[in-house]
Amino acid sequence: MRLVMTAIALATFSVVLLGPGSTWLSRARWVHRAPRAGVLLWQGMGLGAILSGIGAGLALAATRYRAGFAGGTRQLVGSLFSNHPLRGLGLYDALGLTLAADLLIVLGVVLGVFMVRTVRRRARHRDLLDLVTYTAPQYPGTEFLADRRAIAYCLPGFRPRIVVSDGTRTLLDRNELWAVIHHERGHAHAHHGLVMLPMASLSSLFPWIPYARYAPESMGLLLEMAADDFSSRRSERRLLAAALVEMAANGWAPSCAFAAAGTGALERVSRLLKADPTSKSSAVLASVLGLAAVLVPVSAALLT
Repeated sequence: MRLVMTAIALATFSVVLLGPGSTWLSRARWVHRAPRAGVLLWQGMGLGAILSGIGAGLALAATRYRAGFAGGTRQLVGSLFSNHPLRGLGLYDALGLTLAADLLIVLGVVLGVFMVRTVRRRARHRDLLDLVTYTAPQYPGTEFLADRRAIAYCLPGFRPRIVVSDGTRTLLDRNELWAVIHHERGHAHAHHGLVMLPMASLSSLFPWIPYARYAPESMGLLLEMAADDFSSRRSERRLLAAALVEMAANGWAPSCAFAAAGTGALERVSRLLKADPTSKSSAVLASVLGLAAVLVPVSAALLT
């Protein structure tokens, strides 16, 4: 009975994280003062929901062994590899195994397929850049594109590439252009492409789940703010803010890249113009909440 109650608690916690918790966090503006910690909070909520869901399934399936969560799970795994893996399978066992297996299959296979597609799309774009870009010695590490539009983006990968168009080079003065380049270097330095890779397909795969709807967009905005902060440590914030305003109306970037004037440009400009856009207390709060989201299901399993 204790494992059944643990399963119910873990399932409820998972639903709260994926539903009301995600809706609340998507509307929270205090995380904008600690964008990197805010991303960790979103990741912690997602991981906590997954662990809780799988834990709930395993707790149900292990109920018949009356050996606690750890002992029951070991016996359950052992029975699955025996000559008669389904012998004695009851209602709780079937429900628990189905829940745990479905989560593992969806995460391991379906998301994996979409992640591979994203990587391939980036690779094709990288091959295209090899044909159409050129370099300028005064802007090392940056590739330029002969295009009149205002374009500036970071193409993620093991070797991220920063691309700026001639249109951007003409539109901005040298200091503003460097602020934009530093912003894109912020994405490359922190490997934001890897952070967003698991999120690329969530909204299309599970549009009915609040976390899947809100997490990709919210994390994308927070990563842009984190890159803004990276740039602000190397050039004045007002220069990047001015560049974002000038580029917002004419900016373009491929969907597989991070664009300087992309997600939430006006909201980011407002943040950049504040005297102190970051907060250590917000960072601590977000980090603690993200860690708690992961520790709750782990602790529930260990203590049952």
